[in-house]
Formats: sequence, C-alpha cells, structure tokens
Amino acid sequence: MARQVDMEEGMSPMERGRFRYKLKDYEGALKAFNEAVASSTDHMLLTALDSRAATYEKLEFYLSALRDSKSMIELKPKLSKGYLRTGKILQLQGKEKLALQIYARGLGKVSSGTDKDRQHLVIFHEKLRKVLKPGKSKDFIERLPLELALMVCQHLPMRDRVICLAVSKAWKGVLESSTKLWTTFDTTHARRAISLKSIKIHLRRSKYTLDRAVITLKAYIGSDKMKFIAKTCKNLREIHIHGNGLIGDTLYSALPGSTALRTISTSVGTEIPLYAIQSVIKTCHKSLVDIKFLQIRGNKVAAVPGKWAMAESLKSIHLRAGFDSCLDFDGLRDNTPNATSVILTNWNITVHLVDATPWKALERLDLTDTQLTRLPKFPPTLKHLVLSENPQLNLRPDEERPTLLPLLETFACASTALDGEALKVITAASIKAGNLKRLTIGDRMVNPRESLVKDEFPPCETLEELSLASMVLSDKPALEIVSLYPNIKRLDISATHITGVAVKAFVNMGLKWLKINECDRISADAVEWARGKDIEIIHNLLSQGTRVRGAARFADSVFGSIF
Repeated sequence: MARQVDMEEGMSPMERGRFRYKLKDYEGALKAFNEAVASSTDHMLLTALDSRAATYEKLEFYLSALRDSKSMIELKPKLSKGYLRTGKILQLQGKEKLALQIYARGLGKVSSGTDKDRQHLVIFHEKLRKVLKPGKSKDFIERLPLELALMVCQHLPMRDRVICLAVSKAWKGVLESSTKLWTTFDTTHARRAISLKSIKIHLRRSKYTLDRAVITLKAYIGSDKMKFIAKTCKNLREIHIHGNGLIGDTLYSALPGSTALRTISTSVGTEIPLYAIQSVIKTCHKSLVDIKFLQIRGNKVAAVPGKWAMAESLKSIHLRAGFDSCLDFDGLRDNTPNATSVILTNWNITVHLVDATPWKALERLDLTDTQLTRLPKFPPTLKHLVLSENPQLNLRPDEERPTLLPLLETFACASTALDGEALKVITAASIKAGNLKRLTIGDRMVNPRESLVKDEFPPCETLEELSLASMVLSDKPALEIVSLYPNIKRLDISATHITGVAVKAFVNMGLKWLKINECDRISADAVEWARGKDIEIIHNLLSQGTRVRGAARFADSVFGSIF
C-alpha cells in the first residue's frame, strides 16, 4: 500500500484514477475520478465523466453510470463518446432496443468526418440492429432510390467516398455510377504521397471531367503529376493549394495545358515567390478570374516593373506579402483593368501617390499595412474600402480632397492617423445616400471630450456595425459615440476602458452582438447579465487571467473577416 502511495505522488486526479483502475482498485479509482469531475471543464470534464462511468460499470452501479453518460451527451452532443457509453450501459441492463435508439440518435447528431469515434458508433449500431432485426437488416444504399443514395454520398468528404468504395460491390457500383461525385480531386486528408496511379484512377471515375483540385503539400503532387492533371482535365477551373512549405515552379510549369482555369489560391502557410504568381497570370491570362495568394515572397529592396502580364479577365485579386516585400502597384493596376475586388496587404507600396481610379469597376479595395502616408485616389464605384494599419496615413490640409464615394457601404481606417475631418470627408456622400453600413475606426487618436464627439465621428442613421477597438474611451464618451448610430446592431469596443455600466446601456440601445475583448474593467456578472438579455457577447477579459496580446489589431475585429 505504501508503495502505491509513493507511485501516486505528484499525479493529477485523472492520472491517479487511471492508475488505480489498471490495478482493479475500482473504489479507489472512483474517489479519484470524483475529484477529477469536480475540478474539470469542457473536454477534460467529458473525459472525467467517461472514466467515472466506466468505473461505475465495473462496480455494477449502472444507474450512476447511466447518469454520467447522459451528462456526457448534454455536455458534448456532437461527439460520439456519450452515446457510446450510454448505449453500452443500456445493453448491460438488458435494454437493447433503447440502446439502439441512443446509437441512432448519436449518428444523427455527430457529423461524418468530425469525430474519430463515430465509426465505432456506426459499428455498434449495425451489430445491435442485426441482432434485434435480423430479417429486416438491409443495406440502405440498395433500399434508397439511386438519386437519393447519390445525394447522401454527395455530402461525404472525398476521403469517406474513397473508403465507401471498399464496403461492398453494391456501394462501389453506386459511387462509380455518377461522375459528379468525382469532379473534385481533394487531398486534404492525405497522410502520405499520392501516386500517379491513384490520380489516374480518380480521373477515370470522373471521366476526365475534373473541375476542382484541392491539393495539400503533404500529398507531394510534383510537377509531373500537376502537368498530368492540367493536361488531362480540360475542364479544370479551380486549384487550391494548402499546407506549410514553398511552391513555385511546380505550379506554373504545369499550367500551359490548362485553358479553362478560373480560380487559383494558396493558403497562409504556403509560400510562393512573386515571380511565380506573375508567371501563373501570364500563362492563364485569358481565363483567370480570381486569384488568392496569402504568403508571397517578393523583392525586399525595390519593386521590379514590367513583370505583370495583361489579364483583362481578372476580377478578384488578393495578394498578401509574407515578408517586407515591395509591390509594383502601377504595373498590377494597369494590367488588370477590369478588377472589381483588390486586396493587397502587408506590402511596401513605394509609389508616391496610389491611384486606383483606372479600375473603373472597382467595388472593393483593401490596402491594409501597405505603408501608405497619403490618401489614395479612389474610383467612385467603391463599396468597401479598407486602409487600416497604416499608422502614418493622414489627410493634410494642402492635399486634394478625395473623390465622393456615394456607394460606400464599408470603411475601415483602424490604426491610422486619419482624423475626424478626414473621416467625414470620405464617408459624407455615402451617409447622405443612406448606404453606409459598417465602420471600423478604432486605434486612432481622437479628442475624447463629449462636446467634440460629433466633430470626430460622423453621425449616421443607416450604420449597423461599428468597431472602436483599442481607442482610449471610458463609459461616457463611448456611449456618446454609439448614440450617433441609432440603428447599430453589432459593436466591437475591445481594449477600451468601459465598464459594466456601458455594457448595460449598449444592451438597452438594442445591440444584438457585442465584442469586449481585453476590457478588464467589465465584471463577469455584467457579461452574464447581458447574455441573459439574448445578446451575443464575445469576451476575453484580463481579469480572468487569460493570456492576450497587448493591442487589438484590425484583423482581430469581427469586421476584418468581411474583407
């Protein structure tokens, strides 16, 4: 006994319970698991409840075990563990029919591909169903009309469709009867290199009508395989590349055979050189409509002019530099005359004055963190404008006033030096036309005196979403500012000095969504009170000891994802 005590020294309640469980000391394990349940939350609580229920089973305390298993379902209704434990206990009690209902309920609640234990749920359900209804056990794929069976399969991830091919000849026949199930080549769940043979088999199933490819770097799709896909599948319209690593020649060297490609994108972790992107555009300039590259490595010294090819079909451009890289803005603009959405972030745009007016149909422009110092020239067609994280950007008295933007719905200038006068000038036409819906204007230096609030913030009756994150605001000026927008529904006021008094006032104003991250003067009681009023609250309070970043950025704002 003394040796067991020595071995348990330093163990957590969960570890102690598992140790005793292995030694078949179930009463001792139960005491440890009771401590674990009392001190755990979320997923750890789920695990503690599961372990305690298993211990109750060994002690044949089935009612107590059933109580814990039902608590597991209530805690995490979209995970399989609670249904598995409940079904097992009911079977031990001789209640097989009720156990079957629990398994079926779990299959309805737990989505396919989201929980590794779901396959066990399927197995136990099928075994029990065959025992209870041996004469009625039929394959649902065979019982359903073909159209409905295909609709079910359409909702499966690609990996699950491939697994289903091995279930039976009937399943394989149904799955291979429809080319629509195979028009996407998705390697998201690949754990090792995918062979050329496997690619050819997939393409044959699609009858070479593949129109979308989702490729991860883990799948090791080299230039030879990419060339085969691009050359063989003439209808290929989308390529999306994910994963951590570098891609360059592999991509653009494979594209000359693809004449229908409309969309191409890489993820944040996939680094790609700027010259590779320019080569992609040059190769597919007649068909490309949408490009999105989120980790670009460019020249750090100076932008290289003359490298952009004319691409009149290009409508949506999203280029994010991964490092301090220079961008030939004028070259990009002049060679994409029909662009309607342009997002350029983290670049060093070296031109003296950014002129976006040649984009005659432009509706969305995002120049976040591009080292702007002067207000760019805008086309009057803009609906969404983002200039955030340019700390030296201002509108000097001697500068030309910007073009009127009557269609503007969204404007963001967080972390800039734009003052209230500039804000009014940019938004005046859209406010007058009744189009302005969203403003992200936090992290700027403004005069907090209530008497000057209207000078710093333009009143607007149509505004629905407002972000004042990281501004030096207490309750009174914050309420004064928000009162300028009587129809506001969503407010981000993170990293300010407001208290629960302001939170209560915001709720009474009719807000439906409130973000108060890093507002350490707000108590947990105020948050719970607001939630009781059916308000969605997003909070991460310093007073609760949560580790947070020092200052909120525009990207942290809920409105950052809109662009």
